[in-house]
Amino acid sequence: MKKILVTTDFSTHSKAGIRFAIQLAGRMKAELVFFHCFQALIPTTIHRNRIENSMQEQAEKHLKKLEKFVAGLYRSMHVAAAGYRCVVKEELSPESAILEYAVREKFDFICISTRGAGGVQKIIGTNTSNVIRKSAVPVIAVPHTYRVREIKKIMYASDLENFDREISEVSALARAIEARVDVAHYSFSSKLMAAREILAAETWARKYAELDQVYLENFDVNEPFAAQLDRLVKKANPALIVFFTHTSLSWFDKIFTTSRSEKFSFVTKTPMLVYRKKD
Repeated sequence: MKKILVTTDFSTHSKAGIRFAIQLAGRMKAELVFFHCFQALIPTTIHRNRIENSMQEQAEKHLKKLEKFVAGLYRSMHVAAAGYRCVVKEELSPESAILEYAVREKFDFICISTRGAGGVQKIIGTNTSNVIRKSAVPVIAVPHTYRVREIKKIMYASDLENFDREISEVSALARAIEARVDVAHYSFSSKLMAAREILAAETWARKYAELDQVYLENFDVNEPFAAQLDRLVKKANPALIVFFTHTSLSWFDKIFTTSRSEKFSFVTKTPMLVYRKKD
């Protein structure tokens, strides 16, 4: 069974990630673990022998709050609460706690809500791009504006590196949640012919029954890539966008490193699943 780690700081914004994870788990029969990281408050006047007891009391308090928070969301979604656990951890760095726990407990996905200027730049309790860049576990970034909708289609935005391996992974996910897959690739006009040969729809459709549409788009150097992808996302209307990114500064970082004034509507509406590229 797949395992999804879902993080929350109890904020209204973090509910979007929980809702999406509940929806996704229901489709793929996955186990959910809801995770909250807190910083213990230890009064300076407390006796040393009481510190451990104080931290345990705080952990129990946070766990009860998490269980109540999650149960309330299940009720609001009219979904039977089953197949999940709640975990709290005391840690100064939420980012480190999330990454360490996800690897140690062998999760298949991390699901986390995003908020703020630039959409993907701000995350609930930490920084999205840091988590994505450092995580060996695929990360699902869910905009805080997300509203539950049926997951019928996935869009795989590809740079065509390791395409066969990546489309196989995306197709496996699509089969698990009974969704179709669109492929999108942007390139300069001089290279579109070569890309068209790689993405011959009839060839891949025979191998992957989940494949639906293939979009080969001419990249306009005078317009931000995200704005161009925004138009395509509005047209294709996927419920999830899939990327594969290198751990170093990659095209993903370049796309979403924006000024405070720039906002891309597809980032604020559509969840994104980011895998680490494999050598």
